[in-house]
Amino acid sequence: MDRAVQETDYDAFSCKVSAIAKHYLPRQVSGKEKEEGEFVQLHMAYAQGLKSVSRRAYSKVDRAVQSAQPVMNYGTYLRSVAIDEAIACFLKEHVKSGAEAPVQVVNLGCGSDLRMTQMLSQVPHLKWLDLDFKESVALKSRILENNPLFQRELGPSESVETAGYLTNRYCLTSCDLNDIAQVAEILKKFTTQDCPTLVLSECVLCYMKSAESKALINCIESFYKMGTWISYDPIGGDDSADKFGKIMQTNLRESRHLEMPTLMVYNSPEKYAQRFNTAPHSTSIVTMWQYYVQSVPDEEKMRLKTLQFLDEIEELEIILSHYILAEASWR
Repeated sequence: MDRAVQETDYDAFSCKVSAIAKHYLPRQVSGKEKEEGEFVQLHMAYAQGLKSVSRRAYSKVDRAVQSAQPVMNYGTYLRSVAIDEAIACFLKEHVKSGAEAPVQVVNLGCGSDLRMTQMLSQVPHLKWLDLDFKESVALKSRILENNPLFQRELGPSESVETAGYLTNRYCLTSCDLNDIAQVAEILKKFTTQDCPTLVLSECVLCYMKSAESKALINCIESFYKMGTWISYDPIGGDDSADKFGKIMQTNLRESRHLEMPTLMVYNSPEKYAQRFNTAPHSTSIVTMWQYYVQSVPDEEKMRLKTLQFLDEIEELEIILSHYILAEASWR
């Protein structure tokens, strides 16, 4: 099961590479051309690094990129932009102009996510902790260590571990998120309890059993004095006529030997909010369809429409309505 979950990272990374290749990403923002160029450069460098260290993994990514459909590219675009905006809002709230107060991000199940590279360069007092399975960390650390571009962005690694990457502001280390004692030990070692903390989980909680995911949330919320948890996950749907979740579960079992134990438990935005101890007063949840309709500017919608022909609008709405972005805060 762990191996199957690990390999979902290849899906996520291939989706991002596809969205970049088709120009969905990065989002076009006037005056941000340099950052947009760096975004593309970093992801292409990582893809080439993946090819060097694991041809098997690279071939999976390459095949997925070739077969990516417009609805998938839309979903990847919205997932990336919505999470980026949520992180930016958190940093804007806690990083004051000229202030030297530290702030930190803990990325659970980080996989091939490269947000840390640009975020660390943009926010001088930010610290970033990436956690994932041992095998995933070993792969990512090799790619980061073997490319001068990442060395320049992150600084040379000081890690003496067999798998990991460590600088004074960035740490990539292995962790079993089901092992709460290990999680607590790592948080204590690499982060600060009274520092404003953003916790990020992208398609992580959905692969954990209910008791284990609740224990993880309790551990983290009780460890940090103040924080915000940003979680991106699928939901199964709570309407009796809604077959999305059951079909998704069947497809994952048959094709990937994957289980999503809580897909039909936290199967609506309201139920998903119950994952967090802050619910409902400090928890907000938006589906990706709501985000697309309400938060993507009209000119950006027009730009997206020019990239690929998309006639499955109803299918797009169904899919995006079953993915949510949750934001839970405590202090």
